[in-house]
Amino acid sequence: MNLPLPASFNSELSSDRLQSVAQWLLDELYATEDDLSRSTDSGYTRGCTTFGRQRSRILAEALAGNHTWLGLSSSSNDIVFTVGGVPCRFSNDDPSNPSKDAVLTANRYQLDFLEFATKGEPGRFCFVIDRGHDGSAEPRVEFLGFAPSGEVACRWVSDTVRVLRLEGQQSLAPTVQVSKPQVAPKRRDEGDAATEAVR
Repeated sequence: MNLPLPASFNSELSSDRLQSVAQWLLDELYATEDDLSRSTDSGYTRGCTTFGRQRSRILAEALAGNHTWLGLSSSSNDIVFTVGGVPCRFSNDDPSNPSKDAVLTANRYQLDFLEFATKGEPGRFCFVIDRGHDGSAEPRVEFLGFAPSGEVACRWVSDTVRVLRLEGQQSLAPTVQVSKPQVAPKRRDEGDAATEAVR
């Protein structure tokens, strides 16, 4: 089922703004995967670190003041930030079968906004970082808008960017021997038409 884009309900939720937030979330996800690749790391250590870094990134972007459309309602662990005044949350979850509170329930900072949504209109919003049902798919971000009844009323999906990841130690390409160039002064009798023309 094709759902309308969030911007069709609220022009502040433009694709370029949503893509910026999605990119921050994905940047932190990729960096965490690269950093936590030891045998002592697990889904738990990666998940906690990923969430913490994503939260810190949104805080840093909001506090830097470089994006006039980005605000902060709550900087606690259940962070609520605003995109053009619209309160949003984020979660690393399955958008088609969510299990985390950030996706399933409204935070107190989202309740006032949700009160003004009419039947069938979105009033609660969440960025959901999707890794597929088994966690092995290329990550993407879905921005979901929920109506007061809880059903999804609008949906936006981030640009998909394929990233090549190489596991383990990779060997370098073999070196190629290149002979030393022969450098000698140019002989006059070989002629240089340009030089002769100037004389």
